[in-house]
Amino acid sequence: MIPSDLHSPAEQSQWEAPRPVLLNTWKHHAAALRMRIGEAVRTGPSSLDALARNLIVIGTELMDLYHGDLSPRAIGDNVLEVLRADNRLSLAAFRPWIEANRRYRVVALPADSSQWVLRLGDESDCWLHIHPARWAPLTSRVKANVLKTAVMALAFTGLHGGDPMDVALVNRIRQTYLELAPLGRGLAGDQGIGQTIKLLATTDGS
Repeated sequence: MIPSDLHSPAEQSQWEAPRPVLLNTWKHHAAALRMRIGEAVRTGPSSLDALARNLIVIGTELMDLYHGDLSPRAIGDNVLEVLRADNRLSLAAFRPWIEANRRYRVVALPADSSQWVLRLGDESDCWLHIHPARWAPLTSRVKANVLKTAVMALAFTGLHGGDPMDVALVNRIRQTYLELAPLGRGLAGDQGIGQTIKLLATTDGS
């Protein structure tokens, strides 16, 4: 089920990684997407258009989606702790370390064994860009339009009822909110959309 509880201001900070970490939670964090789906349901039908517009940041490519229990803040804190232990927690130390390995590094977090790719970001105050490692524990590989479809299907059915696994309903949602072509097959076999809907509709990633 999609969580329906409101988050307090203190809890809201858990959905942002601490600086200098840059983590795009729209693309890479399943629980953050569940939170946004829940917010849309609580706000009402007018929220669907805004949610669809925000999904533009997901882009159009394949991506890796973390579905573990760590919040974005906890992930950022864990990454920073790993760097601190290796004396890499400064831009001056981090830059040559990254550049010496084809401009990226992969670290595993002791908290849950998830693996994260570290890159040098463009922003001066968020110079540590991270995203889940490919084919790593607690990570799923997903297409951008599949992820957008799953988010909108769950938000729409949370507001209006219906089955998010109904192909006809999903096709109407794709066309109305995302300007995507209709699906030609059932969700179970079509680009993993059914699996992604199930992933975002649960609290444990199962």
